[in-house]
Amino acid sequence: MIRQAEVDDTLQPEGSLPEALNFHFDRKGVATTRPGMTAIGSTVSAGNPCIGIHNIQGNTAIVVFVASGSSTVYELQSGTWTQIGKGVGGGIIRFVDFANRTILFGPAENSIQVFAGSNFSGSSGNPINPDDLWYVNGTGNGAYARIQYGKVHKSRVYVAGDNNYVPFNSRLWFSSVISSSGNITWTPQSDYVDINPADGEGITALERYSLELLVFKPNYTYRFKTSGVDPDPLIKVGTRSQESVIEGKRGLYFHHDTGFYRYTGGYPIEISRAISDVVNAIPFGNYDDIVAWRDEDHIYWSVGDLTLTEPKGSSLWTNVVIRYTESSEIWTIYSYANEIRRGGPFITGSSSSIMVGLDSGVVAQFNKGLVDIGEPIKFRLITKWYEWEGIESIKVINKMVAMAEKGMGMSVMYQIDDYEDWMTLTPDLRKLVTLFKSSTKEFNRIRFKVTGITTSESSVFLGLKILDGEFKEIS
Repeated sequence: MIRQAEVDDTLQPEGSLPEALNFHFDRKGVATTRPGMTAIGSTVSAGNPCIGIHNIQGNTAIVVFVASGSSTVYELQSGTWTQIGKGVGGGIIRFVDFANRTILFGPAENSIQVFAGSNFSGSSGNPINPDDLWYVNGTGNGAYARIQYGKVHKSRVYVAGDNNYVPFNSRLWFSSVISSSGNITWTPQSDYVDINPADGEGITALERYSLELLVFKPNYTYRFKTSGVDPDPLIKVGTRSQESVIEGKRGLYFHHDTGFYRYTGGYPIEISRAISDVVNAIPFGNYDDIVAWRDEDHIYWSVGDLTLTEPKGSSLWTNVVIRYTESSEIWTIYSYANEIRRGGPFITGSSSSIMVGLDSGVVAQFNKGLVDIGEPIKFRLITKWYEWEGIESIKVINKMVAMAEKGMGMSVMYQIDDYEDWMTLTPDLRKLVTLFKSSTKEFNRIRFKVTGITTSESSVFLGLKILDGEFKEIS
């Protein structure tokens, strides 16, 4: 897919499309409707959004949902979501795994909890001593740090995110090196580094990549290497969302105000120019809520609702997920009935897949099934404009064929010149090859749309072929 906002139709290569929704192109040369989502267990927290998702030590599925400002932690036990803890406050809940332990934390004061085998607990009896960990004011009724970001790097745990320390939330704390028994200690009064408070921005994300710990701010990225930090922001792009940062097989990916980037060391490369108007349509208010997940060859970002300006008006795309294929560098756009708020690995004793937490209180297996938890998948693709022999000549198509595998419910339409309406060629592609014998209206330029709804099987659109047409002289 290459959007018209970036490349005019006259320059678009054959095989490219300016618009495709709920199709993917993993099988080269055809367009395949995307898979659906299948619920994992019953509804977890009806009508409430997911604010945390994790696989404890890679084998226990954990989700967090928020209701009325209070968050609840659930574990998947024998196919049923069972409450195992309560978070503090309603902010984003994140997790860190280290030395066979899992820490849960959020932006509320004293929110640290440790998974103790069957539930999350904040008591001081845990091996990492969370009371001491967050008590950073020395004596008396001192403050507990509000930690929002955490990563393990070179056998230490690094945390950041408290607005109470140094201007603009720029303090990065680190633990001791993990001991042979798997414990860590904290001396927060001295074991920290301030990441250039003078740049006027606060820390928004931490991510380990290769031998570096990357410290993100909205418009800067610093590289921390244990012994020090880049004194100046060598990388002058950053992110507003911790959840938009994810490592793939070809590098580290993240969202910035100007687009999506890939980092492999050195300076990040913008990768989203082909869909620049889609990226620009993401509302600024959604930037800090963008979330990412991945599979073996794709990076997904959930970006919310988008209003796209088209040549003939605007259109609303709801609950959009932008998908990037690493191997082919192809972009596709998905739309869902519910917004995906979190995504991550779903690992059981016999399989590995992806689970996503929705804004409706449901957890689902991603790319599983033919519908979205009972909702049919609506799809469409639109070709570029064709102007054979130039836009000044008049043409008519007398006979053409459409080719599709399992095309039930798939329709082909066409639009000409400056007409707003789409005209239907056929309501159903019932065979592998469907022949259209009715002539089109006369046109200077023409484009085609394939649209439909998937309910029972995934459809594959193979293409269109014109068998007979004519050019007419301009009278």
